[in-house]
Amino acid sequence: MKLGVFTPLFNQLSFEEMIDEVAKKGLQTVEIGTGGSPGNAHLDIDRLLASEAERKEYLAKLADKGLEISALSCHNNPISPLKAEAQEADELLRKTIKLASLMNVPVVNGFSGVSGGNATDTQVNWPVLPWPTEYDDNYNYQWEQKLIPYWKGINTEAEAAGVKIGIELHGGFLAHTPYTMLKLRDAAGKAIGCNLDPSHLWWQGIDPVAAVKILGKPMRSITSMPKIRIWTKTISTCMA
Repeated sequence: MKLGVFTPLFNQLSFEEMIDEVAKKGLQTVEIGTGGSPGNAHLDIDRLLASEAERKEYLAKLADKGLEISALSCHNNPISPLKAEAQEADELLRKTIKLASLMNVPVVNGFSGVSGGNATDTQVNWPVLPWPTEYDDNYNYQWEQKLIPYWKGINTEAEAAGVKIGIELHGGFLAHTPYTMLKLRDAAGKAIGCNLDPSHLWWQGIDPVAAVKILGKPMRSITSMPKIRIWTKTISTCMA
């Protein structure tokens, strides 16, 4: 096991200052944002995609400090009902997968995203109850017409690039619990995995240790789990 840091913690520092600070703390890896919520303070994705020499220099600076990249992160909403937002997130994710492949970075992290409840919505919709039945209609639309088709395509691209996708489980997005994570993986493909941030699980009332046991290594299939209501939001309720 190697210890690292998510570098947006040091977004106020330059790349060189950041890696110097991380190395001084005795850490071994860095997770670097390429844009979206983490920002891109320490990585210019277009510049690195355009130049092999730039990529080699970037990696050399990390190696000189005894560091390597554990993951690239572009947390965003690629299935947003806002077309421009979804397009920007999608383009960034695909660029990030390509850059990860070119730089031998094994994982790209992000959110599953959340869409509107139907094709005409202009805002996101996160249904948490199956009744009134409109919520059930919203949920089915989101999973069957937006989430699963999108991540199936990303799974294919990630597999071709030799990169794994780490979905961070966060309230407000469609994959936010161990159950929904495994449901998405079963539907989309095995390049889709979990980036487990315990803080986001605590916010939802989920025991992170229980979540790790459910997800397992390698990740289990949803069919191997106990019967769980798809609307359940917390592990404490799921496992009751």
